[in-house]
Amino acid sequence: MWTDLPSRCQVCGRWPAQAICAPCQARFATPIQRCPSCALRLAHGASSCGHCLRQPLPLKHCWAIVDYAYPWHDLVQRFKFRQQPAWALTLGRLARQQPDIVSALENADEVLPIPLSPARLAERGYNQAWELVKALRPRRPLSTGLMKLGDTPHQTGQGRHARQQQMRDAFVVHPTHLPRLAGRHLLVVDDVMTTGATLSAAADALLRAGAASVSGLCFARTPADH
Repeated sequence: MWTDLPSRCQVCGRWPAQAICAPCQARFATPIQRCPSCALRLAHGASSCGHCLRQPLPLKHCWAIVDYAYPWHDLVQRFKFRQQPAWALTLGRLARQQPDIVSALENADEVLPIPLSPARLAERGYNQAWELVKALRPRRPLSTGLMKLGDTPHQTGQGRHARQQQMRDAFVVHPTHLPRLAGRHLLVVDDVMTTGATLSAAADALLRAGAASVSGLCFARTPADH
């Protein structure tokens, strides 16, 4: 396994190294200032992005580990689409190197993944967000707190408004877990965030079900909103 045995860095090719060597981590995973509502990269001195000043997301807070750019774009694609779920261990380890992420995980009453529809889960064979949750907080994560109601169109190339419309009412809270989630402070995890439409739809469903608050965590955030 890349994270435990000597291997070659998947970014620079350094040998021996973990899946991502320490110099590449320092170069490409340095924490940066982000909007506390949507995790968009902020200009120096700004406290919020323009979108969230006008129309904040229903998230108490939102964190991202890296920008969805080189080298993370290819690595996340491998994790998500190319049958390489073991990348969750490396991505989760990188996330837990940031103290604010550790605090967010420890302070959340429950940590939930963004679910896939049954059809997409059967096609892919695993839910990358669930794999990431298990790597981030293996203690009592909740895999089925949220359910997705059918497939939504692929969102690649869609703008903010179109994504929001596609994701409206896309999720529902599993009735079995309503007592476990009501009145609780929740953290919802996804692999990539582009406009926040998916995390917002999940947060709306959880808040309607009685959650006290919902925050979001993604591994990679697109550098510019759409």
